[in-house]
Amino acid sequence: MKSRFSRKLLLILIFTITEFSTFLGSFHAFSQDTSPSWYILDIINPTLDSVEWIEKGNYSKPPSWISDGRWYEAHSRQNLVEANDIFVSLSESLNWTAVNEWLYPSYSSFEEFETNITKNPSWWLKYSWNLDVNWYGISLNSTMVRTEFDPETSTAEIYIWCRITKTPEYILAEERLETFLTGFDLTLISIGNLEALQWYEDYTTSGRYYYVYFKAPSNLMSQNKTSYSLVLDVSPLYRGETYNVEQEIQIFMPSDTEVQEASPSSMASWTGNTVKFTIHRGDTYPASFSVSSAPPVKDVTQRFLEAAGRWMMEPTAWVAIGTLILLLYTAFHGRHIWSRRKTYYRLYRSMVTLYDHYSLNLAQFHQEMENMSRSIHKYFIENKITDDQFEKLLTQRDNMIERAKKLIPPSPPPPS
Repeated sequence: MKSRFSRKLLLILIFTITEFSTFLGSFHAFSQDTSPSWYILDIINPTLDSVEWIEKGNYSKPPSWISDGRWYEAHSRQNLVEANDIFVSLSESLNWTAVNEWLYPSYSSFEEFETNITKNPSWWLKYSWNLDVNWYGISLNSTMVRTEFDPETSTAEIYIWCRITKTPEYILAEERLETFLTGFDLTLISIGNLEALQWYEDYTTSGRYYYVYFKAPSNLMSQNKTSYSLVLDVSPLYRGETYNVEQEIQIFMPSDTEVQEASPSSMASWTGNTVKFTIHRGDTYPASFSVSSAPPVKDVTQRFLEAAGRWMMEPTAWVAIGTLILLLYTAFHGRHIWSRRKTYYRLYRSMVTLYDHYSLNLAQFHQEMENMSRSIHKYFIENKITDDQFEKLLTQRDNMIERAKKLIPPSPPPPS
């Protein structure tokens, strides 16, 4: 049994190196023939202290181990649960007869193989998924294996659930994100402190697809007053090189800004706060991608209208307008009318002053307005204001009370 296991490990190593080299070759090697290209989409949402990143990749040609008929499909799902816990779900469908011929020595039956990987799936995880149980902290006690087999078609299905508990070894030591993300240098991203991770891979007869999402602290973006700048360095493996890739990189700068400049400009287009870099098959990768954004520039008319609008919303603006009307009106009416107007606006300004001082203290505001109401009634009885002025003052009083009520935030909901 020990001899069988050692020979299997040798076969695993040869198979893993061969398949990984083939995978990288199809991705990186650029040729002038009609072979398919990798289609890559990156969506990047940076802030001043972190970044959320999505990359999707699709290649319409299946790997050799599917095209030669050994496997029909394989799927991997990985999710970061907490700092040192990545939950992994694996599934694969394969031609048992074809795969068994690759195993040395081969198994006499699928039942023997099933018993072997159910008891100890570590060698199969290494062989099929390149997951080293000891290096990544995968506990076999918590690993689950389920198999199904159809002897008529020799189709086997294998399902494995496990947890990776050595995240630094898995993510950092293996440089998985740096290797997988297409063309980027992640030095300024704290990969060792991932806040979220989702990693999906699908291999079928139609081709290959992957999806990677992560969130981590980063220093990609910087701020200078109201402007922002971001620099994405390109991996040394890609700088100045051409690859069999059609790639689109979307970067979302702060929502209250507009992109001002992006480099290289020949690859860039932008609208609003979003810039898009497009790399076509055969394009040379630059040393970096850079973006700068700032708040939208407003013309003189827009700034004047905004200032006028803000001024019109201030209570002091109402006083100024009222004073202007008062001057025009008293020019045609006598001293008595002027006196009444003067009293009216004095009362009105007093209410505005009360609003400015007490509008956020509703109880105090009500008390002060009640005192003001008595003064208004007193001046009305003494004929120091007209009927119309009296009604206006009461209406303005009520309006200010309603406005003050709206300034008070609602009470928090009762505890559940």
